[in-house]
Amino acid sequence: MAFNPKFYIIGIVVSIIIFSLMFIYVWNFTVDDAFISFNYGLHLANGFGLVWNIGQPPTEGYTNFLWVLIIACLFLLKLDPVISTKLISLFSVVGIIILFWFISNDIFENQENRYITFSVSTIFFLINPLTAIHTVSGLETMTYAFLLLGVVYVAWKTILSPNSKFIWLFAFLALLLSLLRPEGILISLGLILSIIYVFYRNNKSIKINSLLPVLILYLLPILIYMIFTFSYFHELLPLSFLVKTIHGNSFSTISELLFALTYIASFMLIILISLFTRYQRTESQNIKQNYKYFLFTLILAVILADIVYMFTELIMNYGQRFFYPSFVLLYIAFGIAISIILNEINNNVNKKLLKNTTRMILYSFIVLLLLIPDSSFLTDLNNAHDYGNSLNQANIALGKALTPFSKDDYTVASSDAGAITYFSRWNQLDMDGLNDKFIAEHGAAPITYVETKNPELVILATYGNPSDIVVGSYDQPFYNFVLEKNYIKLDPIKFNDFYYLIPFLNPNIKDFNSIKNSLENVSKESNS
Repeated sequence: MAFNPKFYIIGIVVSIIIFSLMFIYVWNFTVDDAFISFNYGLHLANGFGLVWNIGQPPTEGYTNFLWVLIIACLFLLKLDPVISTKLISLFSVVGIIILFWFISNDIFENQENRYITFSVSTIFFLINPLTAIHTVSGLETMTYAFLLLGVVYVAWKTILSPNSKFIWLFAFLALLLSLLRPEGILISLGLILSIIYVFYRNNKSIKINSLLPVLILYLLPILIYMIFTFSYFHELLPLSFLVKTIHGNSFSTISELLFALTYIASFMLIILISLFTRYQRTESQNIKQNYKYFLFTLILAVILADIVYMFTELIMNYGQRFFYPSFVLLYIAFGIAISIILNEINNNVNKKLLKNTTRMILYSFIVLLLLIPDSSFLTDLNNAHDYGNSLNQANIALGKALTPFSKDDYTVASSDAGAITYFSRWNQLDMDGLNDKFIAEHGAAPITYVETKNPELVILATYGNPSDIVVGSYDQPFYNFVLEKNYIKLDPIKFNDFYYLIPFLNPNIKDFNSIKNSLENVSKESNS
């Protein structure tokens, strides 16, 4: 019977519809951390440099240098960064699907195997609720996943063709990946070493100058970037790495990693099974060889991408944000594995009834893999939807209420360092130290340090009943400060039923009554 792609096309169309519905549902979601990058991008575009507060020393409170540069370009083009970053991430989704097709074509010669691989990978990718969440989050997660898949793909092509021009593309994509997130450097260096190792292990003829693109397009630019970073910020790594490693708690990381492993366990099982299938045709032997090299490259990238997080506290790890790019890599490997297993069923099961029964069992297992893990992420989808509404009624509304007073050089202290700062245009003292070098290096700031900064407005976050203020160790010095200075406690601003923002305002500032009235209006709206 001739191959009919209609079944696979229908599956992809249905997955696109499901993704579109989820995408629309969470469109209003922009994570608060994204506004940190927006703030740095705005200051860079306006000529103030990579600074958190205008006129103050540079700080690297972001972990996405290239993303900040992109955002700065958006401001120069007079584009809204909230909408534009969502569209860039959507283009990255399309890019990932295109790469799925390229990989499917390069692995298999048979058209049906290509369609199976491509459709399985694409369907899993699109119907995962986390895909929609990270497409609209405002952060670089989806673009990072796209570049990570691209680097793995081109590294694999380089291994298969050592003297080809793929090495140029690999070096360029590796540079973009490394500039987008710091762990991209570790991944890129690991893949460079693996390429050299495989070349010499297989005794392939390779000219030394074939590695020049890596030196010209990757190693030298990265060296220049690191020199710039150290000379400009006087640090090699962003402040968040200090906060999350030196002063963080890795217990949350272990629990998140265990959850991620339970999600990918079934995928890894199928991939493992596909490696032990018997290949009987010459064409299949080529597939097996290519697949093993691809898996080698992919698994190495996954390990290097995620090992960094074993030593950090995963703050704001909504929707498996840090592990999600690895899911994207595993989807294409899983699609190839399913295609190989189906191919072996066709070759080794002779009776039609038995063959169809075996295929149906496999298809049913695939459906279970689709429904069970992704259903656990539906809660994340609903949380993202609610979070978007809450951020608008609390942090964004609060920031906008402070905007009319931005010319007075006031300072707000808050652990929520994103939307409040971006919209208010006030100076901001980050209680958690993600944008404050002193707090990042020393942990919780002593009250003497808070006094030197003398914030006019302090916003404390509390969980549960807003009348019972319970603060963490980072917030405690600021709470002591407002009590000692007799700041006026204003009405709580409701984020949701479990999380409130409590403003404390200096009664001696000239705009006290106006600011008080503005914030109380925000409180009334949020609690209505």
